[in-house]
Amino acid sequence: MHHGIGYPVFNQFLWWFDESVQRADLEKLRGNLSDGLLARRVVTSTVPTARDRWVPSTVSHSLDFHPHVIEPTDVLAWADDRLDRDIDPETGLGWRLAAAPLANGGTVLSLVASHMVADGGALIAAFVAANSASEQPRSIAGADGIAALGSDLRDAVEQVRSVAGWLVNTAASALPSSARSGEDAAVPPSQPPRSQPTRSQPTRSQPTAGVVDEDWVSPRAVAEVDATAWRATAERWGGTSNSLFIAVLTAASWRAGRASIGDSLQWSLPVSDRTTDDTRSNATKIVKIEVPVTDAGDRDLSTIRKTSKAAFTAFAARQAAGLPPAGISQALVQMLPDAVVARVPQPRDGAEGLASNLGVLPEVFTTVARVRARAVSGRATFAGADAAFARSLDGGLTAWVCETDESITLTVHAMDPDRFVDDRALRDHVADALGRWELTARFW
Repeated sequence: MHHGIGYPVFNQFLWWFDESVQRADLEKLRGNLSDGLLARRVVTSTVPTARDRWVPSTVSHSLDFHPHVIEPTDVLAWADDRLDRDIDPETGLGWRLAAAPLANGGTVLSLVASHMVADGGALIAAFVAANSASEQPRSIAGADGIAALGSDLRDAVEQVRSVAGWLVNTAASALPSSARSGEDAAVPPSQPPRSQPTRSQPTRSQPTAGVVDEDWVSPRAVAEVDATAWRATAERWGGTSNSLFIAVLTAASWRAGRASIGDSLQWSLPVSDRTTDDTRSNATKIVKIEVPVTDAGDRDLSTIRKTSKAAFTAFAARQAAGLPPAGISQALVQMLPDAVVARVPQPRDGAEGLASNLGVLPEVFTTVARVRARAVSGRATFAGADAAFARSLDGGLTAWVCETDESITLTVHAMDPDRFVDDRALRDHVADALGRWELTARFW
């Protein structure tokens, strides 16, 4: 995940505090993080087909505390500079905590980790444990010698079994429905209900002329919306915070010309199956839904709400039945060397993008040393990805939403160089989409 596709994938949380957080408190937080879930290093397995293995890491980056105040308008640029290639799970230095004082007296805090080290749920769990006065940071178990060899052998068997099962299921799914087993047919498919429009290839506008590919980097917008207004709007139009989030993204894609009225767009919705005391670095699965593209006068959220509920219910049924997720076997991909994976074209799964709802964040995550963050932003990003790579994905928007008592923060990345040429274009489309539901935002 970190090296295999050519561009490292980083997860990053940003906390915006209107008050100052003392360096001594951040040093203590960094020390606690160094003893927790993030303290891991990947080592190569000694057994063919077994996955690389995690071992505890005894090293970590020091606190990156900016020596000078920065302007609030420079926060996003400062955050981008925290995505450094010396954050690498193979060295054990897979994460970094950084902070900068703001010119207006506040503080911005950044926690970056390789996606291989931690998904969003793992980052939240690690931070909560490190920031809690009562909870002890959890660390991963390590193995060496004979124990490590035994672990690799067991994993190799499981990986081969997983790939074999995927091959059997793939072959079975190609058979006529009458020839399939009754057990598989009894499980609700992870697909939209019949009442939902059938998705066709969206009708897109012509690309903007004159885009300079060499200068393009994935545009980003961080929109901070009043939490009370957001939740009241979702309820007013028959939805939830999540369905309003997906609707705003769909409207932004439409405004940018990535679809036309009457089309439908497919969104990938991450679902975490992380459990209590879970030490996995990644515990995220994907559920997909189709969302119709409608005109600006349509603000109803009930269709998206019902579609999402049906998809999540079907996903839960498949999980309970022990069926593997759709798509190519991840075990098969993990068996391939990084050099091979990097040369394989990234699959186009038809999704418009990712809509990751991290939900209402706990107070122990939003408050550091008794200072509560005004807002929190979360994102995942391909560091250094260029226009050619973005086009190969054929995607539009990837976005995350974080909720606190005061703010709903949408963090949006655009992966279409031809229709989202820069930050301003993305910000304008997001603002326009929010305006459809009479919402305004403070942009970072």
